[in-house]
Amino acid sequence: MQARTHSVLIFGLVTAWIVLCLTVGGVIAVLSLGQRNASFDRAELAKRTTRFMRAAETAIETAVSAAQKIQTDRMEAGRAFAPLSVSYLRYENGISLRGTEPKILIYHTHTQEAYFPTEQNPYRESSKWRTSDSTRSVVAVGERLKEILEKQYGFCVIHDTTNHEPPKLASAYERSEQTMRAYAERYPSLVLFIDLHRDAYGNDPKAPADYVTVNGTECARMMFVVGRGEAYSDKPYYQTNFALASRITEHLNEFASNFTRPIREKKGRYNQHIGAHCLLVEVGHNANTLEQALASMPYLAESIAFAIAETEETVRSWIPTLQEN
Repeated sequence: MQARTHSVLIFGLVTAWIVLCLTVGGVIAVLSLGQRNASFDRAELAKRTTRFMRAAETAIETAVSAAQKIQTDRMEAGRAFAPLSVSYLRYENGISLRGTEPKILIYHTHTQEAYFPTEQNPYRESSKWRTSDSTRSVVAVGERLKEILEKQYGFCVIHDTTNHEPPKLASAYERSEQTMRAYAERYPSLVLFIDLHRDAYGNDPKAPADYVTVNGTECARMMFVVGRGEAYSDKPYYQTNFALASRITEHLNEFASNFTRPIREKKGRYNQHIGAHCLLVEVGHNANTLEQALASMPYLAESIAFAIAETEETVRSWIPTLQEN
């Protein structure tokens, strides 16, 4: 199905390109003929030029229809295709975070993940490297991200702090999926879902490690996880999730070249079948401090805002974007 729909797009664009070339060539030839033959009927020249331009318009409409057909076929036939190009995917799946209704949901599948304790942020462990104190766990990081997205960028954000870990950590994704579905049903305006985690650096790190310094401040490095859903019949939106994670990663690395680790593609699904724009972001690990994780949030917020703004702009000018690739 992917090959067929992609071929439709290529055919449409090639057709448009050929007809445009013929149009330009035809107009030039007709004008040259008119210049060489003073008796040439100028009315006939106008008619021929109009016919050429109408053919070009038809070709462009064919290309647009082909691109729209890709999106329709993709939604009907399945969603876990190999990525084409990031620019193409941004065109196909543009979203907007504008408006007063909720647009972003931040939640935590592994709600009690905690960081390397410090004097400023000590905590009582509920289990190894975990705490039920939401002011010292990834929940605090999610709250900081929410505040920045709302106050600095004007987005309407929901931060869910439900503890999805009990009664068994291994089934936490089943419960966080229920949370996502409940919010999506209550707020159909939601278009971006962010599952914020803390990664594992090692079983027993002895000191903070593996961070970057941005503008004189220590920041936790980040990584996005994109699921392929290989064992599931209901596939995740792999293409759009990968494209969005890629663009955010690119922007983060403009602040510091190693701000992020490479995107990790995995066989699981990670609830990324619920919406076309789902992010699973690992903000640091257990060798990072909470202070370092919090310090990374302004940069993550800006990168999200930048990626979405660029998406909207790409939608408005998709043909030049496709030609560049």
